Amino acid sequence: MRILRHYVGLPTIVLALAEGALFLCGLWALGFIGKCEACYFDDVVDLEVYEALLVTGTFLLIVAATGLYNRDAFVDFRVFAQRFVLASQMVLLPTVAVVGILKSAADLPFGWYIGILTVAIAVFFAAIFAIRVLLFWTLNLDLLKRRVVILGQGTLADTVSNFVSNEGSSHLRCVGRLAQGRNVVGGNTVSLGNIVARARPFARPAPYARLAESLHAEEIIVATDDRRGLPVEELLRCRLQGIQVTDYLSFWEREAGQIDIDHVGAGWLAFADGFRLNLPRRSVKRVIDVVVSLLGLVLAAPLLAIAAAFIKLDSRGPVFFTQERVGLDGKVFKILKLRSMRVDAEHDGVPRWASNGDDRVTRVGRVIRKTRIDEIPQVINVLKGDMSFIGPRPERPYFVEQIRKEIPFYDLRHRVRPGITGWAQVNYQYGASMEDAKRKLAYDLYYVKNNDSLLDAAILVQTVRVVLFGHGSR
Repeated sequence: MRILRHYVGLPTIVLALAEGALFLCGLWALGFIGKCEACYFDDVVDLEVYEALLVTGTFLLIVAATGLYNRDAFVDFRVFAQRFVLASQMVLLPTVAVVGILKSAADLPFGWYIGILTVAIAVFFAAIFAIRVLLFWTLNLDLLKRRVVILGQGTLADTVSNFVSNEGSSHLRCVGRLAQGRNVVGGNTVSLGNIVARARPFARPAPYARLAESLHAEEIIVATDDRRGLPVEELLRCRLQGIQVTDYLSFWEREAGQIDIDHVGAGWLAFADGFRLNLPRRSVKRVIDVVVSLLGLVLAAPLLAIAAAFIKLDSRGPVFFTQERVGLDGKVFKILKLRSMRVDAEHDGVPRWASNGDDRVTRVGRVIRKTRIDEIPQVINVLKGDMSFIGPRPERPYFVEQIRKEIPFYDLRHRVRPGITGWAQVNYQYGASMEDAKRKLAYDLYYVKNNDSLLDAAILVQTVRVVLFGHGSR
């Protein structure tokens, strides 16, 4: 489903609603909401409905922040198990705190109050675990997958086929691949990838529509390297029969959350929906940036003081350092960070990307880079207007000059303010090469095209997962 401008998987929405409802029912069954005749705990403090919804929303945010609603948690049980353990630990304390703030437990023994809520959450997570195990089993059932047909031969068709067979296997199933041309339906036997389907010679004008209908296809993905001679009339017939027809670039944007810069053209970018950077949107985002920055600076002050003390004790040099970065409309500004490298990290004056196990990073630097504490001073850049909380990460001018010569449309990422965190940061590893820069641009262009409050909120929540698991840090 597309909510505002961001694509959200329907299974994710359904699962989140189901788990939220289960959590809400658990609160009601234990007597935390109103009066429950079947409840054995008559002394439990009641919650108003809106308060219970707030507690449930807090629970869902924590679960989402650990990445339990991400695609990889649906298809890899090890990833799910790791995040499940962390989520169960993170939910208990905030839930107890929120309930305690909403309703004082002064009339109840504190230990008993915490104990019953702990048991409730433990039982609830056991139920969630059972649901997810059932989900892993049912995801392999073809009956629940969206049936797609790939139209085309060549690189694009192979890319879509590999994606559906591997990464997209949780909700997609390829039931056929069609070549462009009449030879597809020229005989009695039509080869469809792993399927060999018996079919009569189709009469024009709708062989594709009839074939797709016979396969019970729900969507045709047009992934042709050459669009000359594309059977547009037959594809229109498919749409009239209720079969969705999607071009490769739109499919890739929807499913991969990125734009394929190797195959996109200026025409597609110019006419595609999105890229609406209007004044109201920018004004609202700026207000949010200022408010959150001021609040974040106050809350992070003790942590910054502790980090500064360890940096001074660990190595010689200043606590903070500045570095030139390219920002909005290509304007160069100085970014502020906690120093995580030696003062002579670039003694020869040649900028270099950070690498795994970089020997220029100090001992304290490894910790603050892993936990992203070194990025906290950038809230000052946000207050000054050089940056936003959410946006493409700003790159150094030296690298920008190199990248823009190699990668088309790179300067489009400079049409929005750079951010402390962004869509590329929560979906891809740390960039340390030209190929990494290209992969990250694919995500950055998706953000520039589809930026809205929902996507910003999703990035902010996913940043928690990146920090907790140290993804992409070097």
